[in-house]
Amino acid sequence: MIPPTRLVSGSPFWCIEWHEWLSSTMDRATDLAKVGAPSGSVVVADFQSAGRGTHGRKWHAAPGTCLMFTILVRPDLAPEMLEPLPIEVATSVALALNDYTGLAIGISPPNDLTIRSEKVSGTLCTSRIVGTSVEWVLCGIGINTNMRQDELPLPGLTSLAIETGGAHFEHGQMLEAVLERLRWIRDGECASCAGYADKPILSSKVE
Repeated sequence: MIPPTRLVSGSPFWCIEWHEWLSSTMDRATDLAKVGAPSGSVVVADFQSAGRGTHGRKWHAAPGTCLMFTILVRPDLAPEMLEPLPIEVATSVALALNDYTGLAIGISPPNDLTIRSEKVSGTLCTSRIVGTSVEWVLCGIGINTNMRQDELPLPGLTSLAIETGGAHFEHGQMLEAVLERLRWIRDGECASCAGYADKPILSSKVE
């Protein structure tokens, strides 16, 4: 059973469905994709009971300590055009966080965002391809925002709060900033064409 949303909002670019908890924003977005939800749908959860990352890794975090969401888009692209998508999405998220926090965000290709080699965010892109057409693309994004040091589930991780000396990040505002950097995917463009992935930032500081 899907719990009721805390917030449902819309804009010219995004239709946002915000939940207090879900098993997984990726699972919910998949269900929405199957029933014809429009491109630009976004599923956000304050807590995930069965969140996952790359290689099927499980991810658990206390409510309010991570910004977790999945974007559904239906791009008019050939399947081969999806290959650079993970790094382009990671680049856009890194640039958004760099602008929003002032921190030096790097990328460990193709999915992880880092600060001083410690992971602060991750992305996961999946797609459904039918024949020679892309039916939909899902981009899951998780950002360690307000985690304290003792809340980090694994070594090698950090959070924006830790890196800023205890600042608290409001998830609605941060989501807006990240989605603004990701408008290119909503519009069915490649990031490089949209001007958002034109900087050499792999495993380094986002200038």
